[in-house]
Amino acid sequence: MKRRLAGLAGLGALAALLGALYFVSMPAPLEGQGRRFVVLALGLDRIEPGAVDAYFGPPDLRDKVVPAPTLAGLRADLVRLGRDVAADAPSPRRNRLAARVAHLIALSDAMAGPHAMSFDDQARRIFGVTPSAPDPARLAALRDALTAALPGPGALSDRLAAFRARFVIPPDRRKAVFQRALAGCRARTLVHSGAHWHLPPEEKLTVEWTDDVGAAWQRYQGDDRSLLQVNPDGVAYIGTALDVACHEAYPGHHAQFLLWTAAAPLPVEDTVVILRSPDQLLREGAANYGVDLAFPPKDRLAFQRDVLFPLAGFDPALAAQYVRVHALAGEMALAATPILRDFYDGRTTPFDAGYALERRAMIASPQALLQFTYKYGAYALGYSVARDLVQACVAARGKTTGRWRTLADILSTMDVSALRGGAC
Repeated sequence: MKRRLAGLAGLGALAALLGALYFVSMPAPLEGQGRRFVVLALGLDRIEPGAVDAYFGPPDLRDKVVPAPTLAGLRADLVRLGRDVAADAPSPRRNRLAARVAHLIALSDAMAGPHAMSFDDQARRIFGVTPSAPDPARLAALRDALTAALPGPGALSDRLAAFRARFVIPPDRRKAVFQRALAGCRARTLVHSGAHWHLPPEEKLTVEWTDDVGAAWQRYQGDDRSLLQVNPDGVAYIGTALDVACHEAYPGHHAQFLLWTAAAPLPVEDTVVILRSPDQLLREGAANYGVDLAFPPKDRLAFQRDVLFPLAGFDPALAAQYVRVHALAGEMALAATPILRDFYDGRTTPFDAGYALERRAMIASPQALLQFTYKYGAYALGYSVARDLVQACVAARGKTTGRWRTLADILSTMDVSALRGGAC
């Protein structure tokens, strides 16, 4: 009897061991839920091509996407996934995944029909921001300063357009100017240049010149590699060339992804990048903020005057005025937010909105901005409102650690609370 009991005890121990090995080999609930999220996100891209801006995760998950998912079916799957994630034990990964699922549900609601969600509702539900009205006093001061910098008869917007036209880079020099701007942005970002961020030595940014993008578009490809597509017409103005180089590359999007993926391996759900998402809005705002971080006014003037102006064939003596005008006009873009809101929500016509963008916000290409807003809605906030929010957050947090370190901390953890501004 004892021998039999001993045998049974041995079988019980073996069963327990096998059971333990089985559960060790099973993926943790969050891992499986993260993979489900990727499949659903990639399915959303089948419904709206371009909804996923980049994917650098397991290739096999692409094969799991239903060839033609319906939006209603995908939303139901997201709701089920959200309930499963909510049942997990709280952890930073679980909390972030829950937030990403909730965001994707909101995005699917916005895709239910043409302009199914208002501009402000998109800002709140999809991006987690509530844009306030631009400060009239600030805009008035900017307009006065721009008027003083461009004296003369006629409307201010007309004088600005004429001034900008004097600094269009000749087509045969644009690539050289942009590549030199790119090198300057990179040098002022890297830690070994006596500055700021340590980036992987093997990182690579490939520049492709094409007419297939409106201005420029960066996509992270994994393994410290990015592709940057640039339209030569999108970097025609000499100030824009520097802005785009820093925004898209260093310390902008390419460098942002290098920081984000430095703590590899990322959770599988973070290998899919949703275009209209809080993460991307944060990256857009941080990229615009990063331009001025890399090139504060005095340094920007010196680089434009001594490097880019001669390369483009412009008189360096005009650089100071150009840099001043370019900065003031860029700040006035904040006036665009209520105009874009009214346009997207159908309260104003495209003609009236374009006229207002040109006259009140000093936008150089109002029709291009309207087309972008019509397609992407409140994502347009990434280029103005989000910049100010990130700047305010960095100022609030960076008093001891410094601005570069603070921004790196935000981007390496995708801390979207930075979109709360000074309250972050």
